[in-house]
Amino acid sequence: MRIKFNSIRFKISVLYVAILGVILVIYSGVLYLSLYHSLYDDLDNELLLKTRELNNTVLSYMDAVGHNRQSFIFALRRAINLEGEHPDQPKIKELELQWFQRLDKLDLKEDYINFLDSEGRPMVSSKNLDMGLLSILTKNSNMPNDKKEVFRDVKLKNNNMRVICAPFYYDGKGPYIIEIGTSVKPIMRILKNRLYNIAVSIPLILLFAGFIGQLFAIRILKPVAKITETVNKITHEDLSARVKTENVDEEMKFLVNAFNDMISRLETSFRHIEEFSSHVAHELKTPLAIVRGESEIALRKEHDPEEYKRVIRINLEESKRMVKTIENLLLLAKLDYRPEIFKFEKIELTEFFREIYEHARTLAFNKEIGVNIHMPDTPTYINADKFHLRRLFLNIIDNAVKFTPKGKRISLTVKYNGEKVIAAVSDTGVGIEEKNLSKIFERFFHVDVTEQEESDSGNGLGLSIAQSIAKIHNSDIHVKSQPGKGSTFTVTLPLKQP
Repeated sequence: MRIKFNSIRFKISVLYVAILGVILVIYSGVLYLSLYHSLYDDLDNELLLKTRELNNTVLSYMDAVGHNRQSFIFALRRAINLEGEHPDQPKIKELELQWFQRLDKLDLKEDYINFLDSEGRPMVSSKNLDMGLLSILTKNSNMPNDKKEVFRDVKLKNNNMRVICAPFYYDGKGPYIIEIGTSVKPIMRILKNRLYNIAVSIPLILLFAGFIGQLFAIRILKPVAKITETVNKITHEDLSARVKTENVDEEMKFLVNAFNDMISRLETSFRHIEEFSSHVAHELKTPLAIVRGESEIALRKEHDPEEYKRVIRINLEESKRMVKTIENLLLLAKLDYRPEIFKFEKIELTEFFREIYEHARTLAFNKEIGVNIHMPDTPTYINADKFHLRRLFLNIIDNAVKFTPKGKRISLTVKYNGEKVIAAVSDTGVGIEEKNLSKIFERFFHVDVTEQEESDSGNGLGLSIAQSIAKIHNSDIHVKSQPGKGSTFTVTLPLKQP
């Protein structure tokens, strides 16, 4: 698989490896320094223990053979190089056995020992100290202060040493200096091996981490690949494809859900366009056919002026019907897809329903239909869009007028029930058959009623508009009807107290 350097997957992998690399380097550096100081601390403690053992052994020899200078030199030579014999050798036999055992345990035979007088001049040195090395140790020796030991590093061509300088006193004389140097090769070997392990292991770990990072990146970006695959499947003919959110990380779910929501909105918009186009074509086909037919008849031969007036009148009526249909379709589109057109405000219901009542009387006047209103006088308020809420009730009342025979009555009843207002519009018209109750809010649905005058026929959008307005107001419209006795449309709205 070819690596694409400008891909998110590559960048994630590089970032992952880089962060891990920095962490490993810092962590390894801390461990290395910790090991370095730990090894040197152990070495210093070992040198300190050797110095004290040598100090105590020299003093023990002097306690056994005497505290004069000759005995002091003998004790130094015997303790450092195992040289010399003493007339009272049996006295120190047990002491020497103990010292020999400690020598093997402390491994002093491999160390460099130098004993200096208070002036810094060598008195006794171990056999492995040649003149050059002895000169370097003596030259760089530090006189301890305040009876404290001093540690220093001595760099040689082939070997570096860690050296301790410790004071020595006997019978109030001193301070003499005990120098013990030991090679740091074992420490350097351990540190070198540690560095080698770090230098080898970190690249291998990062290489493996890069491979794992690639797998993680592929796993993380899998939803993106699915989105791409889904996008390639989507056409204007089929917008039903969705990306599944199963086994998707939380952060990626936001992306997937946002994409699916966008497709849902697009699908809704396309469906709206298709519905609108279909509805317009369906509703304008008949009026346009009438206009065309009447016009063609009028043009076939000469007619008297009255016939032309009749044709023009019919065309005008059909044009008005088409304009009304288009306006209603546009309103439905706004109600369904542009809820921001609603401007909610606090409305006083007593005054509002009084206005509805007056409009209802006007609508019913031509058919000599009486209109009654039953409503409490208590001032009550509601949050609503006054313009559209008025249209909701007028559409219901207009529908009631259309299907109520001449001389009958329509009632508007308003009740307040706790946090709700219940408004019911009842008519004494032809009623609605039970099989049609679930269909009356569908767009362009018409009920064939023989008693209804042709001029009263609508476009089947009034109740659909009313239902859309009700939903925007968190309400619904319920219908009860008995054929031959009339219908009742009930609207329930949430109240807002002043």
